[in-house]
Amino acid sequence: MSRRPFPVLFLLALVTVLLQSPASPGHLPPAAAAKSQPWAYVSYAGGTMVRALGTTISSDLTSQSTISGAQVPNKMTSSTASVKVAPRQLVDVSAIKTSTKAKRHKQGTKLITKSRTGKVSLLGGLVRADAVVTKNITQGTPHGLTAHSTTRFVNLRVLGAKLPVDLPENFRIVIPGVAMVEANVSQVGQKHGVATNTGYALGIWLLSDRGPAPLGSKIILNPTYSLLSVPVPKGNPALGGFAFGTDVQVKVTDMVKGQVGRTAQATTPPNGSGGRKELNRTAEVNVPGVVTVGAVSSFTKSKARRGYGRIVNQNQIAGVDLFNGLIHVDAIRVRAESTYRNGRFKPKESISFVNLRIAGKSIPVNIGKNTTIDVAGLGKVVLNQRIRKGNSNKIRGLYVKVLEPGNGVEVGATIELAVAATWIWG
Repeated sequence: MSRRPFPVLFLLALVTVLLQSPASPGHLPPAAAAKSQPWAYVSYAGGTMVRALGTTISSDLTSQSTISGAQVPNKMTSSTASVKVAPRQLVDVSAIKTSTKAKRHKQGTKLITKSRTGKVSLLGGLVRADAVVTKNITQGTPHGLTAHSTTRFVNLRVLGAKLPVDLPENFRIVIPGVAMVEANVSQVGQKHGVATNTGYALGIWLLSDRGPAPLGSKIILNPTYSLLSVPVPKGNPALGGFAFGTDVQVKVTDMVKGQVGRTAQATTPPNGSGGRKELNRTAEVNVPGVVTVGAVSSFTKSKARRGYGRIVNQNQIAGVDLFNGLIHVDAIRVRAESTYRNGRFKPKESISFVNLRIAGKSIPVNIGKNTTIDVAGLGKVVLNQRIRKGNSNKIRGLYVKVLEPGNGVEVGATIELAVAATWIWG
């Protein structure tokens, strides 16, 4: 059973594109973002998040509040009356309110991220609470970075047993044969001048099938996340970018989506990795009938000094099968590189396919840039997509947008495979 911290699996779809994230899969940071700011950040909060493994059941960051960039002050709030998933067998929550705020703090920046839920019933009532409040604080000053998350519970009950308002950090409870529960979770990390702070009230991992959700599925209550980067030294360029294997968005209903966020994502720190290779891997990805992928591996390698920056971001995926064989490829590898020297930005991209077949037809390994194929009964497939804008570049190995009903998914579903991007701002 995998229990990686949820922001790694979420991909960020939000964050994880770190600090100057593209607004959409086909766009790169605008040139206006080039001006380096003292402290860069990403922060978000939600009421609930659900991942039912091997199914298209997912409820993603309900009542979401998100801020990013470097502007201070900055804030956002959001609220939702109620959330029910599958229905009520997994999640039944009311009165969600979230907020994210960035403010000046001792010549630095302070992020305050909160999530509050009212009546909570999880796993059909096995876990209940009258109110739950999670507070995530991350701050940076010239003296360093600090981060912590805490949760307070009102009348928390597990199997009918009442628990204290203030639980120990990362407190665990096992419901035999049903689920493992973590409460008051706080996970903090620092690397390459970047602090990350993950906090949530409850994390529930199923130990057996429950309704439509199989063993290994998870429920997160009050997910919060903050990322804060130390300032880029004067004269150094600011770096950014990422590489990931898959990003699958499949709408099932207005409330429920099937989503496999950015898998095996490696993200470039603003100050670089000091020339060290940072790796991320995922064993497999599976949304039945939609996408199956074997091994996924990504890395980022970067360095920066006065007047100079260099980034290499790469993703490789193997054993790709989409829509029960309609699209198949043994392997895809993409690589985005860029060099910045004395004010000049030089980008480079490369790609390789092994045994790519679409609708039964073999596709040449030397497929041209930005090749679009219309597939009957499915929609649009774009291969070897290249995007360059300002001091940024991006390559996407394969992109699918479903334009016709069928194949078990609704019109509008999108799939990205093998993506890498870089940007360097002087």
